[in-house]
Amino acid sequence: MVYLTEMHKITILQMIGYRDRTRTQAEVVRLFQEKYLELPPISQGTVIPGTWTCTAANVKNPPNKLNDDQKLDVILMLEENPHPSSRQTASALNITHFSILRVLTENQMHPYKLVPTNELAEDEFDRRILFCEQMMQMM
Repeated sequence: MVYLTEMHKITILQMIGYRDRTRTQAEVVRLFQEKYLELPPISQGTVIPGTWTCTAANVKNPPNKLNDDQKLDVILMLEENPHPSSRQTASALNITHFSILRVLTENQMHPYKLVPTNELAEDEFDRRILFCEQMMQMM
């Protein structure tokens, strides 16, 4: 197993790239081996971010915490108009979709999609029975 220094880990992160200019794991392994000939070869699993810690390079953003006013805004908006999706609500309030879902979970609410159905008329039951009887005779 190869033990990488902080500098090696930073180099790997630089080789991976970011946004639309990223390289595959195989490309990073090949580039790393070409640059550090004195080290034993590394595997593609070594290149996966998050498999090792690097205090200088692996700084994650803290989760998006909502204050009480923002949570109240979410609940009030959904009570006033429950029809928009959670993504539309998030966009309207300028917060993340996952924050909306977190607020719903904290308040024992559930996102759902409204599916309109037709109300059954009084003669519907009789017509359904008649249809079933006709199908049974045909079989």
